Amino acid sequence: MSIARFCALLCLGGLLFGCSTRPVVVVEKDQFIRMAKAMPKELQARDLLDDKGSYVAPMSFAGYKSYGEELFKRLSPSFMVGESTHDVYLGNTFAATMLPDSRVKHWDNGFRISHATQTVTVNMVAIADWNNDGQDEWIVSCMVEPRMGGRSRTYYLLVPPPQNSTEVLKGTIAAINECFGLSCTVFVRDSKIIERTASNPLLPPTEVHDVVPGLQPVTEPPNKASSKGGLEERSL
Repeated sequence: MSIARFCALLCLGGLLFGCSTRPVVVVEKDQFIRMAKAMPKELQARDLLDDKGSYVAPMSFAGYKSYGEELFKRLSPSFMVGESTHDVYLGNTFAATMLPDSRVKHWDNGFRISHATQTVTVNMVAIADWNNDGQDEWIVSCMVEPRMGGRSRTYYLLVPPPQNSTEVLKGTIAAINECFGLSCTVFVRDSKIIERTASNPLLPPTEVHDVVPGLQPVTEPPNKASSKGGLEERSL
């Protein structure tokens, strides 16, 4: 049973307060805070945050031991159409983009590849039903930074969880946070349909939020959830 359906059953039973907010499994707290700070209105519109900036989290969750390794070996870089002039993205997975002079650093829920021209940092952020279709998606961030300075981009991807041990993972872009220095603009897609093969990642954008650093302070969520079952409300 998906997390969203479990939440719906609790709502029907009258056991969950604030049923309009759908549950979110936060995998990396700092990355989720960064995403919430960049586009709070979008997360609220999708009922992943309430109007006070809180989210509903399952009190227990069993997932992969290492999302970072799965994403490195299986996530396709095909969503990076704006970076297509760089030959390093010709591989069908990020592992296949490694060149002789590339360097990679791994951690539990992400990785960083340093190429000659760019640094790519990928993190598993959260798991949630983004488009309210009853199916949970992996929410993944991918930051692309030019080695010589200039514009950077953070892609927020919606990745359907793999159905087997060999499937190449395709990411559909939910939003792009594009920054030049401290000036950032978030482009948000109306991601109603999330296909296992990613659709055109940049068209059509539905709204633009201008983000000014420092005007939306976000504090850390509380400590990791206990091992008890059920759901609990948390504040960012």
